[in-house]
Amino acid sequence: MSFTQKIKDYILGSCRMDAVGIAPASAFAAEDENHRPEIVLPGAKSVIVFLKRIPDGVVQAAFRAAEDKNYAAQSIYAAYGRELTPTMDLFFMQFNISEYIERNFGYTAVPVPSGPMHNVTPNNTALPAFVGSKRVNYIIHSERAAYAAGLGEIGWNNMLLTPENGPRQGIGIVVTNMELDYDEPYSGPKLCDPEKCGVCARCCPVGAIPAAGGKTETHVVSGRKVTVANIKNNACAVASMGLRREFARGLDVPDMVDNCDPTDAELEKAYHTKRVSDYGLDHYPKHFCNNCLIYCPVGGWDEKFGKTGLSKFKAEEGAK
Repeated sequence: MSFTQKIKDYILGSCRMDAVGIAPASAFAAEDENHRPEIVLPGAKSVIVFLKRIPDGVVQAAFRAAEDKNYAAQSIYAAYGRELTPTMDLFFMQFNISEYIERNFGYTAVPVPSGPMHNVTPNNTALPAFVGSKRVNYIIHSERAAYAAGLGEIGWNNMLLTPENGPRQGIGIVVTNMELDYDEPYSGPKLCDPEKCGVCARCCPVGAIPAAGGKTETHVVSGRKVTVANIKNNACAVASMGLRREFARGLDVPDMVDNCDPTDAELEKAYHTKRVSDYGLDHYPKHFCNNCLIYCPVGGWDEKFGKTGLSKFKAEEGAK
């Protein structure tokens, strides 16, 4: 058995991950020099990427809050689908995988923090990494890494999509100077066609995701162009962080911004004045609205949630 297969078997077996792929460090040559694997490990050769699915039961808890106004269920999704369990499970497994490589193969391995709480470079701004001028402050872009490692496609909504789970999984990354066998970038069946689907745009309550034909941005991964929607991240923050009462799912919170597309300065003021008790573990709760994740039809959504009656959502109608 090759070293590559041993590592993959360890990740899928002992670490209980659902998928794993490996990309060469060269796949990130087009990234800004501060966001390439070499920035965390000189001489980096391989980027190991793995996925952990969000259980269907956790996803449907978000439907209970969004569709049934059962706001107690929102805490289930927040804890197990967004802020805590998926992130922390990946967080610890990244450490275990790095330790496994160093102990068994003698190479250096770096766990790269990922998920909403971790995969950002330090900065002195009140704004979280995914909004404002600092929105590209990831260490290594998780979705593009997963695409380069052959695990899935980057959808119009900027999320990693897999045939099995759509966007409903977390992403973990380990960088090593061990040369391994590399997977090809994703070339499976086309998963996202915004002109035929467009659910994510219709689901967005603040219009942060443009419809097909709207503004786009293009990235180069493994020499291939990847084009996705240019999302209004500040608008997204208003809904996902519950910065206006209408998005706070029953919480008694004041409107922190005056509109649904605030400026960086308006967002920063909101974060400075928001009550500490309203924050999540990562200081920037992002679980109040995840419509583009929970309603994306990719990954057998209709079979899991539509036909079972767990969701009343109709794609042609947009969000409830």
